[in-house]
Amino acid sequence: MGMRGDSRFEGAKIAPDLRVLDGIAGWCGGLHGSMPIADALKSLAQGFDASAAALSRHLRVEDRPRTVSTYDVVERNSDLPIIGRALASDVMGYLYSKSRPATIWFLTDHLNDKEWSGTQTLSNWQLSRGIKEVAVMILAGNQHRFDYVEFHFERALELSERFEIEALLPTIIRSWAGRKSGLVTSARMDDRIYRARANADADRLKWDAPILGMSNPAKLSRAEFRVCLLLSRGLSVKGLTDELGLSEATVRTHLRSIFAKTQTSSQAELLYRILSSGPESSESSFGTY
Repeated sequence: MGMRGDSRFEGAKIAPDLRVLDGIAGWCGGLHGSMPIADALKSLAQGFDASAAALSRHLRVEDRPRTVSTYDVVERNSDLPIIGRALASDVMGYLYSKSRPATIWFLTDHLNDKEWSGTQTLSNWQLSRGIKEVAVMILAGNQHRFDYVEFHFERALELSERFEIEALLPTIIRSWAGRKSGLVTSARMDDRIYRARANADADRLKWDAPILGMSNPAKLSRAEFRVCLLLSRGLSVKGLTDELGLSEATVRTHLRSIFAKTQTSSQAELLYRILSSGPESSESSFGTY
């Protein structure tokens, strides 16, 4: 439950270690523009020894919160799943819409609440990564929007660790309130660019992919595939027009499209790629395409 102001913690002597202090320093500095917000989140998560973290914003006119940035100790190319979106609403359940700014909520506090129920997404995440605890901080909120930061742990937190996190909440809140203008918008733009680049890399033709292979890795149209096949037989542009019954302008249009799809820049480079791209390149492949 929200712990701010709880008398159990008044007078608690909290002495954050250097790792936590470094995390706070990185978070505060990042929010003032010294580093990208993703690095600021990473710094704070590492300070708390969290396995994953997420920063999110919920505009009240929208059904779902927007994930601003995420951090995960697991690399993206790992077999393990990595955090893909903020899970604050999944963790808080029916309490999500009732929360107030400058409070902190722990997943394990909800387990004995008969009104609370976790989502399947949260259960799958906990099972696949062994997440034992999640701490959600409400950084700010008004009638228009709420901002959240959450930390995921693969171990149960000691009471002293919870005290430490709760004691640092005011500092984290103040630094968020004094953040550089436009930081969230910039972070979301950076994230969109990252995802676009990642998708482009995933779709990019591998250098040794058989262009005339049955899997058609370059995603050539049937006409483009035929052009490549005939080029591999030694035909010139004139020979292509005669064989295919097309105008030279149409053939050259096909070639420009093929150059783009195969990441080549000339007919000679394209032919080299076709002839050197592996044993799948064959007429039999064309016959099944």
